[in-house]
Amino acid sequence: MNKRFRFPKWTVTAFTVILIIVMIITFLLKQNNPEWQFGNTFLLSQAIALVLQIILNIINWRSNRKIVVLMTLFISATILASVIWQFISFNLVYN
Repeated sequence: MNKRFRFPKWTVTAFTVILIIVMIITFLLKQNNPEWQFGNTFLLSQAIALVLQIILNIINWRSNRKIVVLMTLFISATILASVIWQFISFNLVYN
């Protein structure tokens, strides 16, 4: 394992874990409220975001270039922010 740029690499991994936690919360909300009309859409968009996060993690951990590591960190933070924003805004508006 490369010891360079460990903090950004672990940060992207932590973002992936947070995304998985948000997906679990969304799934539990959908199970508790079956008529929640946005549940399937949320899970689909979060699953796509999770696939992108996993791809970013693979790129991130294999890279030795600082610009690649920082760009994957920026893209990962943007994906996580959009998923959390979607989760919070629709839950506040429609629940």
